[in-house]
Amino acid sequence: MYGVEIKTSEKLTEVSESLYGLFFEDINRAGDGGLYAELLRNRAFDDGIVPNGCRYDPATKTVVSPTGWVTSFDCCEQEGVAGWEARNGAEFSLTDRETLNDARKRALTIRFGGGTVVNLGFGGIPVEKGKSYRFYMFAKSEEAVKVSVFFNGGEKRRVFEISGDYKKYECELTADVTDNNAELALFSESAAAVTLGFTSLFPKDTFMGRENGMRRSLAERLVKLRPAFLRFPGGCVVEGFSKDTVWRFADTIGPVWERRPHWLLWSYMTTNGLGFHEYLQFCEDLGIAAMYVLNCGMTCQGRCPDYFDRTLTEELYNDAVCAILYATAPADTEWGAKRAENGHAEPFSCLKYIEIGNENYGEEYFKRYESFYRRLKERFPQFTYISTDHTETVGLPTECVDEHFYSDPVFFVTNSDRYDSLDRNGPDIYCGEYAATVGCREGTLYGALGEAAFLTGAERNQDKVKMVSYAPLFKNVGYVSWEPDLIAFDGSRDHVIPSYHVLEMFAGSRGDYVCGHSVFTESSRRIESGCFSCGGTVSDGNVFNLRFGSRVSVRFWDKQRDGEDQDRYEWTVENGISKIVHYNGWSTEVICKDTPCELSADNSAELFAEGDRFRITLNGRVLHEQVIKPVPDLTGVCTVDIAEGVVFTKLVNFSAKEIFVKISCDVQMEDKARHTGVEPKPVFTGIFPPILRQPHSTYASMPSFGFLVLTKICSVKTAMHPTANEFEVIFVS
Repeated sequence: MYGVEIKTSEKLTEVSESLYGLFFEDINRAGDGGLYAELLRNRAFDDGIVPNGCRYDPATKTVVSPTGWVTSFDCCEQEGVAGWEARNGAEFSLTDRETLNDARKRALTIRFGGGTVVNLGFGGIPVEKGKSYRFYMFAKSEEAVKVSVFFNGGEKRRVFEISGDYKKYECELTADVTDNNAELALFSESAAAVTLGFTSLFPKDTFMGRENGMRRSLAERLVKLRPAFLRFPGGCVVEGFSKDTVWRFADTIGPVWERRPHWLLWSYMTTNGLGFHEYLQFCEDLGIAAMYVLNCGMTCQGRCPDYFDRTLTEELYNDAVCAILYATAPADTEWGAKRAENGHAEPFSCLKYIEIGNENYGEEYFKRYESFYRRLKERFPQFTYISTDHTETVGLPTECVDEHFYSDPVFFVTNSDRYDSLDRNGPDIYCGEYAATVGCREGTLYGALGEAAFLTGAERNQDKVKMVSYAPLFKNVGYVSWEPDLIAFDGSRDHVIPSYHVLEMFAGSRGDYVCGHSVFTESSRRIESGCFSCGGTVSDGNVFNLRFGSRVSVRFWDKQRDGEDQDRYEWTVENGISKIVHYNGWSTEVICKDTPCELSADNSAELFAEGDRFRITLNGRVLHEQVIKPVPDLTGVCTVDIAEGVVFTKLVNFSAKEIFVKISCDVQMEDKARHTGVEPKPVFTGIFPPILRQPHSTYASMPSFGFLVLTKICSVKTAMHPTANEFEVIFVS
């Protein structure tokens, strides 16, 4: 039997106005050539610089960090100039002498001689007939040289006469053809040397018309999600994998050609044109809160970490203070004046949250977190501070904890009740990164349904779960580091995955408070399988006999996959505590209560694991015996909009069968139902049967692997169907 009992008169908790937000990290080239509307790749000629302290291996095209982390690097300057080509006899070379300014590490010296130098963009430069594009370059030449600038294949050209030291040459280029794979070309008959120090090409039509702004189509995708906040600039890019690759606020403000480049740990360089100021301006343009993530003195702990000494950590603390002052101080102060110089005289009122670190944990993090938190909170008490580990467990002041989940869809469904047992006196929760990844790399409906089920649990607990954000947000289809991603794009097109529609509809159906509700559902057994990994013998196929000493770590139901695709159960006994943990993707799930356990020098254990149950016997005593949690077919949550008199009922059917759900409510329902899809479709209107089985109740059909958002109990919105964009809503008497 499937049903939902709705009690609108029972107020469980107010809705968190900040629940649904955005997390932006420059991954998959989400910044330059993506959300940040710059069209030229390697505009400052420094893409191929190996980070300080790192070693490049040309045989494997990888970079090795000072601590031993290895990462790909496919555009080393020893092997060419990324994004640029010389044609028809033109020659160029990189130089580290007489660059534009101290921030610029390279310049490009060209001898045209009747040839052409082109920029290829990020897989082509998209231009549209009749549209205007802002171009500028800083260039110098000892001789007077005429240089033409144009879109390859187009007729319209602008000519500059380059002479003397560096000057800024700028113009508007209008495309006379539509070409999604255009190139920006520079041409000169002269063979005299011309040196370029910096270049840029932007569409004039950016979001809000800002010159150093965002790509309109991608920004508008974000607007449709009705976000409450933006977390930036990462993510792992905040930490880096070496001292030289740490994200620093001070490098990201001022004229873009004076900003220091940043080699991101996702294997490419950025000129920091999308910087601290631009993030805040974007938040202000969207009317949302800003969440700034800062480095607290360590590199990414998943990449051979480096823990910085006191001097460098203090330098990063001061960088954080300066960032906050830049955002909030009056214009007659040092940092407020810098902000005013950059075009924003008044303080940014959007900065609301400060996150100390990213995915950091353990003792090294705890001591840095405490130092940063206590001093920042004393100086800037107006912000909500977020930790990346449960620092309250070691007695540290903790306002909000950022939890991340990357796993398979079943993990999300079975953890839809994860927050129901939260300590109501503990810190708030921000689910800052989540996505169904295992088995769902392409972004599937199945993954979206798992996430939707998880979100019903987050909505049910909005007194403690204050914010959530999907990750990652963007993917340039030509530069993929991580999948799935909410929005995929190339130079001229973009599309979204089913998870986007989940967020669009969930964020658009909020209400004022979570009301009392009971969801009645059948469940499916969670059948597990996989290898057993540890010494010992096997009997009866599913019973493992072990002998070990003072410490044990045994894997079972192990799919033998690593890292982001791992799926295994692990029994450990350490420090007198026995525990069972399920590792799924980058997420963990505690399967049963920790149990006190004393080991001797010689121990005998038996582990039985079959289907959905396991039993562990240690030295003749049953230590753990468990049936793992089944997978509910139906999950849901109900909220009430007081002013509109609307009940929002979100239901997720994760099963492979169509189900009929009995919906009952303590208020009278309307007698009409309307179904709409995300894309414009003919509207289906149905009438409730005149005779219902009981007052204020009805039955609705839900397709297999689908979900509904019911308003006023009977108005249905959906985009989730395995074979079509819409389905007929059926009410059964």
